[in-house]
Amino acid sequence: MRFSKLVLRNLFRNKLRTLLTLVLMGAIFFFVSTMLSILANFEAASNSGEGQNRLGVQSAISLANPLPLSHEAKIQKIPGIVDTAKLQWMGAYYKEQKNFFANFAVDHEKMQTVWDDYSTPKEQLEAFKADRTGAIVGPELMKRYGWKIGDKVTLIGTIFPFNPEVTIRGEYKHKFDSSSFFIHFDYFYEATKEVTRGTVGTFWVRVRDPKDMAKISQEIDEMFKNSEYPTETFTEKEFQQQFMAMIGNIKLLFTVVSICSIFMVVLLAALTMSMAARERVTEIAVLKAIGFTRGMILTLMLIEFVMLGLIGGALGTFAAKLVFLVFNMTELTQGFLVNFGVNTETVLTCLATAAIVGLLAGGLPALRSARLSVVDGLRKVW
Repeated sequence: MRFSKLVLRNLFRNKLRTLLTLVLMGAIFFFVSTMLSILANFEAASNSGEGQNRLGVQSAISLANPLPLSHEAKIQKIPGIVDTAKLQWMGAYYKEQKNFFANFAVDHEKMQTVWDDYSTPKEQLEAFKADRTGAIVGPELMKRYGWKIGDKVTLIGTIFPFNPEVTIRGEYKHKFDSSSFFIHFDYFYEATKEVTRGTVGTFWVRVRDPKDMAKISQEIDEMFKNSEYPTETFTEKEFQQQFMAMIGNIKLLFTVVSICSIFMVVLLAALTMSMAARERVTEIAVLKAIGFTRGMILTLMLIEFVMLGLIGGALGTFAAKLVFLVFNMTELTQGFLVNFGVNTETVLTCLATAAIVGLLAGGLPALRSARLSVVDGLRKVW
């Protein structure tokens, strides 16, 4: 503590250079924290189905290929299955194409048995079930468009020639998904049966014992293996990861970009710290002459350089956290990034990285300064 004033004075001895360095480091760490947060969001999306004893059944050919409704009755006969439900992605939007979000036609009677992790107040759920044109909606959508229970909403179809006109009957809560829109499958099917012709996008299966999921998954696929409509069955986590895989190697891309950004900030910091160390050669020689040891000088300079890194990292990281608290990234990305923000783990990772940047970038200049002899240092005139 007794040397804190010395460290702070040296840190801000050239205020303009320090300010510019902090701004540049802050900008880079803003970018890095954003990249890491996107990666964390992808990981959360991939793992959103973890722990659920649900299986998703889709066409073995492609998710875009529908399955006949008759498959459901056969699946229900497999021992160990609690219930099954139909789910159809509609791909509709609200008023304008930019107002796009996840919207599905669902077996309304199966919300409690198959999708029991979607919590809806009992009276709202009953109202949804009783209204053929009812809908239940996520809280983020309710907030985004200013909807409330009882509002009438019309969606505009893209995949199917169907513009559902529904009344919002409930608002669900879920640990990850906050921006989906569910309507009755019966309402959807009656309006589109000439197009869908007795088919549906996916079936969802609730399994009694999670230990039997692999076995039941195999039984379902074996049942339809030689049929005209073969199936491929996934756990919910695998089903979510399938969507993330469609993005390609974007995770790898973001990781590489983040590493390159950190390498850039190391070079930037090293340049600044080398200049700061060279400017203080005579001062360091004087400190040695009055009794400062090599280890003490090395420690003081490393503390200074680590502080520079931490301040720059903190500026960028907390700026990103503040920005993404203000801006609704779920809306801006049309539901691509759900519940997006800079979490605590990302903040700690960025701050630790900033400290390491300061240590790596300042290590060599500090070591050279600490090794400088008194005679050589006093020969320099700055």
